[in-house]
Amino acid sequence: MSEPELIFHDTVPLPDEQLEKARDTAIRQRDCVLLYFRDRFSMNFTPVEVWHALNENPVTWGTVIMLNSVRRTITNLTKEGRLIKCDWSERRMGQYGKDNRTWRYNIEYIKPLNARR
Repeated sequence: MSEPELIFHDTVPLPDEQLEKARDTAIRQRDCVLLYFRDRFSMNFTPVEVWHALNENPVTWGTVIMLNSVRRTITNLTKEGRLIKCDWSERRMGQYGKDNRTWRYNIEYIKPLNARR
């Protein structure tokens, strides 16, 4: 049996109530990021582009999300196979003048049989 999905990384021991709230927030953020990519499945985005889009109208998404949370979520979704890291040639200029890689939705993703969602 595989290990349970780690949505929130508890790097500072939180009390149970705060930990549960942090996990719920991370799940909501994960769902927003995944939905953003899924609804634009033919396009690729940098983490900063996703962060800007989600925070332009937080009421629509139901949450405000930090850039590091977007990056964490994209990393986790890539490990799950739900997102694909695009070729180096598809990178874009980032907010600090450095090239940023892009990701896109994996339209060929098949949910594992033992998946929780």
